[in-house]
Formats: sequence, C-alpha cells, structure tokens
Amino acid sequence: MLKAPKFWYYNQDSLLSNSLYPLSLVFRLGTKIRNLVSKERKASLPIVCVGNIVIGGAGKTPVALKIGDMLKKAGYNPHFVSKGYGGLEKNNTLVKDWHSPKSVGDEPLLLSEIAPTWIGLDRNRSFKLAKEQGANCIVMDDGFQNPTLQKDFSIVVINGEQGFGNKRVIPAGPLRESIKRGLSRTNLVVTIGEISESVKNKIPKHIPMIGASFKIKEDDLMLKGQKITAFAGIAYPEKFFNSLKLVKANIVDQISYPDHHIYSENDLLNLAEMANKHKSILVTTKKDIVRIPKSFRSLVKTIDGFVQFDDEKLLLEILTNLIESKIDN
Repeated sequence: MLKAPKFWYYNQDSLLSNSLYPLSLVFRLGTKIRNLVSKERKASLPIVCVGNIVIGGAGKTPVALKIGDMLKKAGYNPHFVSKGYGGLEKNNTLVKDWHSPKSVGDEPLLLSEIAPTWIGLDRNRSFKLAKEQGANCIVMDDGFQNPTLQKDFSIVVINGEQGFGNKRVIPAGPLRESIKRGLSRTNLVVTIGEISESVKNKIPKHIPMIGASFKIKEDDLMLKGQKITAFAGIAYPEKFFNSLKLVKANIVDQISYPDHHIYSENDLLNLAEMANKHKSILVTTKKDIVRIPKSFRSLVKTIDGFVQFDDEKLLLEILTNLIESKIDN
C-alpha cells in the first residue's frame, strides 16, 4: 500500500483533490451497487466490529486490542477476526507464533498476542472456525464496509489528528465512504485525542461517544532528551512521530515508508547508517517491528503504546450486555 497523499488532509480546494473528484463519484456508485447486490450472512456468535471511515491510521487495531483484553479479563473467550491485509495466506488460518507478516500480515500478529486470531478472505468462515475452537464472542478488526459480514455492534474510531481529512471519498480524499453513510451504521464512536468542532458536528447527537487517549508505557519515557532517528511504515506516520514528541524525545530524523512495508536488510543498513551519522538510536512502532528481519530487531527500540478509554467501565457494560443478550438467545 502506498503512503497516504498529503493533499487528503488539506482543504477540498486542492487541485489534485478536485481533479480526482469525478473518480470519487464513480467509487461511491460502485460501493452503492455492491451494497445493493450483497447479502449479509448470519453468524451465531456476537460480533463487535472495530472500523473506521478513513483509510488507515485512525487507531482501530489498538482499540480492538484493548477491547479484546477487556473482554478476556471479564471472563469471556474472544477471538479476533481479520482479513490479514498484506499477507500471502488467503485461506482461513489461525495465526501462530511461527507466522510472519509476509504470510498473515502485521496486524494479526499483534492481535494474536492478546487472543486467538483468525485471518482469511472469507471472514464468515473464520467466525465458524472460531466458534468451533471455543470462542464465545468475536472482535473483528476492520470489515465495517463489508456488507456480507454480520455486525452486532459497530464501533467507528476517529483520530483527532486526522479527523475526516478533506471529507472526500477516495481517491479525492481519505474516506472509504461518505461520512453520513458510515455514521448511519455506527453504534458507538471512539475518539482518540481531541477532535475538532467541524468533526464533532458531523457526528449525529444520538450516537454515543467515548473518548480515548494514546498512552506511552512508563519505560518508554526514558527516551526523553535522547537523539532519535524515527521511522515507520504505517498509514499515518505523523501520529507516531507526534507520540515521540509527547515523551520529549529529540527527533533528529524521521523516515516514512509505505503502509505495511516489509523491511529488507538494505533498509535496516541504511537506517543504521543514518542513526550512526546523527549519533542517535533507531525507534519505530510495534506494528513495524514485526516486519523487520529478526536479526536486526535488537538494533531498534519500539514505542509500546496503548489506548486508554475515558470510561472503560461504561464500554465494558455495553459490550457485556450485547454478548449476554445474544448468548441467551
């Protein structure tokens, strides 16, 4: 996947955005036709979908990780279901320790650290396999725009730094669908960081919102004042670079790679050379470290961040009621 174009986050009068706007209309028409001809397939397990309206970078995977962890601690047996974006494996597969990001994608590897994680193109099949393996609920990372997948509760994640970008649908902007259409199917909005009034005004009053923040683990605070060469291959790398500024790290260089980039040995040798030149240390994200050759991982420090909800008790109560009501039926 290529880097998100910067003009997606400018205003709508961008020349590039205006020139691509007709293609956005075609994309929206195609989506409408797909939704009309597709039929939702029913699953027997309660399914919580964590998605977003923009392409990548909103923070849905950290939110999914947190929700999976919350449900485990509450006594449930959640399984994650993901498409396994970027992985070569297309069959329905339970992610194991020996899998690589090339085979199953980077996000499923992170999810599998918390709970059993299934990947594969046919996510309805993954739901069935998860139940056979003892799951009593599903947390689906992405899939919000797929009309064939059952969603008992849909959470849309909005990142304050991104918002809705220039509020246009791809390729003229970062939206996967119109804001109105996306929010019409949303049960809850999770906002990470402060969101602007223009974004807030787009969210209908009847949709509950829970605030959240991205926290850095205590040992990462030791980066304060250190010279850092930061690099990331994620959809919205600015979010990672800004998190380093939160811990007052001294960023001497920052390098962005395409989203889901698989790092080669040459990439790491070049990065090590840059870091050596600046007498700095290499720092990246947890999502990136799984895509780095194992022999080079000891050279790189990762920022271990997590999502913290403003009202975790309320969210757990909502999800518990959903799961219990479906189990009872």
